[in-house]
Amino acid sequence: MESGKKINWLSVFIRAIIVFIFALIIIWLVSKALNTGKKSKTFTDNINNMETVAIEYFKTVDLPLEKGKSMKITLGELIQKELIVSANSEEGKTCDTKKSYSEITREKSKYVVTTTLVCGKEKDTIKKDFSLKDCRNCNVSNQNNEQSNSDNSDNNNSNNSNNSSSTTAVTYYEYAKETTTYSKWMRGSKTGTNIENRYEYYGIDYATYYTVGAIKKGDKEVTYTLKLDKVPNSKYYFTTIEEVTNYLSKDSVLYQKRDGVSTSKGIKLESEITDIDKYALRENNFTYKLLPYYRKGSFYIDIKITLNEFSNVSEFYDSKLKDEFYLIPLKVKVKFASDEISDTKPEELYEAIPYYRYIITNRDVIWSTESYVEGYTKTGNTKVE
Repeated sequence: MESGKKINWLSVFIRAIIVFIFALIIIWLVSKALNTGKKSKTFTDNINNMETVAIEYFKTVDLPLEKGKSMKITLGELIQKELIVSANSEEGKTCDTKKSYSEITREKSKYVVTTTLVCGKEKDTIKKDFSLKDCRNCNVSNQNNEQSNSDNSDNNNSNNSNNSSSTTAVTYYEYAKETTTYSKWMRGSKTGTNIENRYEYYGIDYATYYTVGAIKKGDKEVTYTLKLDKVPNSKYYFTTIEEVTNYLSKDSVLYQKRDGVSTSKGIKLESEITDIDKYALRENNFTYKLLPYYRKGSFYIDIKITLNEFSNVSEFYDSKLKDEFYLIPLKVKVKFASDEISDTKPEELYEAIPYYRYIITNRDVIWSTESYVEGYTKTGNTKVE
């Protein structure tokens, strides 16, 4: 007889599957928890740029000199002063201009700049030290103290002459080093001593079309589509309406030709029109809406006409369609634009996209008894201690 119990392999297999699925769930939950607090790149760029701009602003104003005192500037105030154009979240929502701010606080031997940004569900606070050397009014205060100390020292020189003769004076040389940092490029145009500009370019072209639509007598509205058969550049498939002009008698021949445009959808008159001036609706007879677009290699304009009144306008009878119509002449100027954007100006017509960024120069000053300090330049200032 065999001793012991038989192993239930099916039960072992099911338990192993359950343990494996449970492990996968644990891994997924841990991964999700780790990514919950991760900020988007757009948010990180915005808060870093706001901190940089605020620090440059604090260099230009008088700061609190008493330890523990602070001053603050909000995102809204930075935008109002045109130091920042705007700040948006990754979802395109505008950041909170009141709850977002930078605050500078005086400590014993430095200042600390605290920047808080609130954009939708994202919020973060970062801190950065601000040197007393960058404080505009701190240097003035120090100079006054040094002058006062110098005057007191002159008055006591005669009393301390015996003591000073027993010590050796040490000469210190001032050295300075300047470094330059840049904010991210922002779209728009801005000028200033600390602003750098650049441009991107894309090609454009224009074409003018003399179009003639029709509306049946008795109708109040009509919608039709025109196809642009001749375009200046087939690669420039972004189109906008640049200008629209109502019918003028001096252009009657051009409307008669209708060169480069045809009716794609809507009323297509079959009979030849020999006197367009007689049947044309004028500016006070109708209103219009135009929508240009590009589709499957061709260019179109959707036109919606709403009739106001048509007194003193004759009806055109189309013998083939056996109905009466009013003619709707419109002169349309269309701008064609390329989707190819380059840093180089095109040789033909073009439009420019402006960008700007802030140039931030940081100056680090040290004192040394050495005649040369690597990476620093001697300013010529000295002091003796």
